[in-house]
Amino acid sequence: MHFLILSDGKKGHENQALGLVEALLRRKKGSYEKISISELTIRSDKKPQAVIAAGHRTHPFLLRFARQHQCPSIVIMKPTLPRFLFSQCLIPEHDLTRTKRRPANIIATKGALNRLPEEPAAKSEAGLIMLGGPSKHFHWKEQPLINAIITIVTNHPELAWTIGDSRRTPAGTLDRISAQLTENVTFAPHLETTDTWLIERLLESSMAWITPDSTSMLFEALTAGCQLGTLPLTARQTRLSHAHDQLADEGWLTPFSSTTEASILSPAPSRLHETGRCADLLLDRFFS
Repeated sequence: MHFLILSDGKKGHENQALGLVEALLRRKKGSYEKISISELTIRSDKKPQAVIAAGHRTHPFLLRFARQHQCPSIVIMKPTLPRFLFSQCLIPEHDLTRTKRRPANIIATKGALNRLPEEPAAKSEAGLIMLGGPSKHFHWKEQPLINAIITIVTNHPELAWTIGDSRRTPAGTLDRISAQLTENVTFAPHLETTDTWLIERLLESSMAWITPDSTSMLFEALTAGCQLGTLPLTARQTRLSHAHDQLADEGWLTPFSSTTEASILSPAPSRLHETGRCADLLLDRFFS
């Protein structure tokens, strides 16, 4: 088997496609190549069994190349072009209208695909706290956030805590947290971490607390098998804030509440690995 990935140069889009192809190749031996759509001429050294891409800019190239090689076109994310044009669309369920029946070429996923391993990782006595930043989906209020973090770390002295931020986190936030937490905590500014740092921390951490604006990170934590809580931000009543509430209602995560025992996190209702599940469905449909 040979797969072709079309890349728009965005690391997040590319990782979703790579994760899916890696899961397919764990099930059937084969190879893949990755081509940038910025190249003047897109050509493949081998005939692909499928063309796979994420990102709106890739869609016309994906359709053209799949038609040229008479193979399936697999789009990750909700496409801007009509969905019936693609052989298969892998779309987060929060981007879809709720309905009992969907076309056969649509697979609804819980969040974005990722490159995390499918085998459960051995957990250590480690906890992870990750901060996003202001967004159109949640109001960012720093002091309640810091108060919650102090409560969580204080309630779990048995865990070695790491607190990290992101490029969206307001400047100085980590410094203001570190001024109040001096023991059993390591701080990890995003400018000082590697591309694989977050995945490595999630895989080793038994517990993760993440701001709810960081949607992809929430699903990575669930895929890594962490007990998951979300830090207090006020929702703006948008599509993604409603998706967070649905995850809480279904028992996938526990929102922080100052009126309850913050140290209690429920285990997820089941093992989550959407990339592997999608790979199984695609193999059954196209490559069995």
